Amino acid sequence: MRKSLNASQSGISMVEILLVVVVIGIVAALALPSISNLRQVSKEATAVQNAKSISQMSAALAALGVAHVIPDSMGGVAATARLLREGVIVPEGPMAGEKFVLTGLDDSEIDFVAHFLFVQYDRRELRLVFQDPRADSGVWWLIDAGKAMLACLPVTASPLTRWGGRAASGGR
Repeated sequence: MRKSLNASQSGISMVEILLVVVVIGIVAALALPSISNLRQVSKEATAVQNAKSISQMSAALAALGVAHVIPDSMGGVAATARLLREGVIVPEGPMAGEKFVLTGLDDSEIDFVAHFLFVQYDRRELRLVFQDPRADSGVWWLIDAGKAMLACLPVTASPLTRWGGRAASGGR
């Protein structure tokens, strides 16, 4: 015997399924740029934190008198971050034999972190200093572990314009 379909039985038609797929596609197309932006913001936030950690480690090593920064002519910020990743041993002083190691950074992260650091040429030591290029306030944060001080120094001209590059090149 043959069953007949009457109007009281319900089912999903092909048009309804197609409509649901189209709506999901539109919502996904609208959400994709936001998700991509969130990934970029997350990557930048991680890089800023890593750059601050590198800057603090560099300031601590400079305060101990440990030569650890590779000059710009030999690789600069990225080369120094790779050196810190491998570890720097304090040769003398109260912390002689202690090893400073920066963990958890691969080469691609180091290249991204390098945009937030520059080599500061002091009278006694070279050190890496954090500078956030996203901040347009003209303020540079210098972290000096030797004096346990965090200083906010306004600058009239960015070192980018003063020295003609992202980092100092020895003499001005």
